[in-house]
Amino acid sequence: MKMTDSQFDEYLELCYENLQKKQEILLTEYGLGNFQEYWYDQETSKIQFKNEGKVMLEFSVVFIGSWSSESNTWMWAWANNSMTDQTRAQSSALKEIESITGIGIFTKQCFNCDEAMAHELTAFSVEHLKANGMYISPDGKSHVFMALKHPIS
Repeated sequence: MKMTDSQFDEYLELCYENLQKKQEILLTEYGLGNFQEYWYDQETSKIQFKNEGKVMLEFSVVFIGSWSSESNTWMWAWANNSMTDQTRAQSSALKEIESITGIGIFTKQCFNCDEAMAHELTAFSVEHLKANGMYISPDGKSHVFMALKHPIS
C-alpha cells in the first residue's frame, strides 16, 4: 500500500532523525572522522579506518549506492555491474523499501538525483537495514554510500 505524501514525509523525518543520532554516536563513541585514511573491500563487505597504516576501527558494510555530482544521478549498488555479486545481493534488500513506501524509486536502477536526495535515500536505507550509520566515500566526482552495520573487533 502506497504511503500518502504526509506519511512519506513523516517516515523520512523519522529516518533522518534516527540517522542523525546514529552519526553522532559514530562521531563521539567511535571517533569516525578522525582517521587519516580508510579502505573498503567489496569481497569481505568491510571498511577499515586507519591511522599511520594501522587499522583502528572496522565495520561490516552494506553498499547502498553511488551518486555522481557530475551527472546528478543515483545508482543503487544492487544495479551496479562494477559491484561484486555478493555486494549486489546484500544491497538488493533495499528494494523492499518500495513495499513499505509504495514509491517505485527504490526499485529503479538509476535516475536523476541531487545530493540532498542521495542523503534521503541513504537515511531510508540505513533505517531499513537497521545499520549503525553511514559512511560516504568520495571517489572523484562520484560518492559511494555505505551502511555501517556492525563494528568488528
